[in-house]
Amino acid sequence: MKPLLRIFVAEHCSGCKEALDIAHYIEQHYPQVFTVEVVDVSTALTDIPEAVFATPTYMLNNQVVSLGNPRPEDIMRWVDTKTTDLPTSTKKGEIRRSHDGCFRC
Repeated sequence: MKPLLRIFVAEHCSGCKEALDIAHYIEQHYPQVFTVEVVDVSTALTDIPEAVFATPTYMLNNQVVSLGNPRPEDIMRWVDTKTTDLPTSTKKGEIRRSHDGCFRC
């Protein structure tokens, strides 16, 4: 079973557009590594964990791994720690920021 990366966002959140870009990037480049779930705290029908007090918040298997958007090297560290059983070819990837600071695929 793949680890669950839950990204908590909110409509009023200024950093949440970038969080959605990051979620999309991870879904596209690492589908074999993570299951990505984006949770909008303002419309969520499920309970929000107590650890989520700001958005965006990233939780990996119910543990907060980032308050706010992570740096590209943080994401690569998550991938590296979760891909020890995957072939080397699936571990490669480049995460980069565009000129405006947002993640791009």
